[in-house]
Amino acid sequence: MATLDALDARGRAVVQVAGVAVALFRVNGELHAVADACPHRAGPLSEGDLVGYVVHCPLHTWPFDIRTGLCPRHPGVRVPTFQVRVQGQHILVAASGSVPPP
Repeated sequence: MATLDALDARGRAVVQVAGVAVALFRVNGELHAVADACPHRAGPLSEGDLVGYVVHCPLHTWPFDIRTGLCPRHPGVRVPTFQVRVQGQHILVAASGSVPPP
């Protein structure tokens, strides 16, 4: 769990969820969460360029849609996504695919 003030000026943060580094991105007022490691060479997606809803790995520019985790350049390649909910100032990230109840 993180709080909204943990997001940097770009609307990003990295949190740990069940031992996995998860990158948070705020786009158009919505939060999205993906595993922070590119499956190609484990580049930190949280440090990549974000164009719309697509983040580019900073190591080799592989693109990933932060809403689905899919890589449009390499069909079948994806990063895990996580459900996110904001409760007050707290950001809740689900480890099992469902957001815990309030």
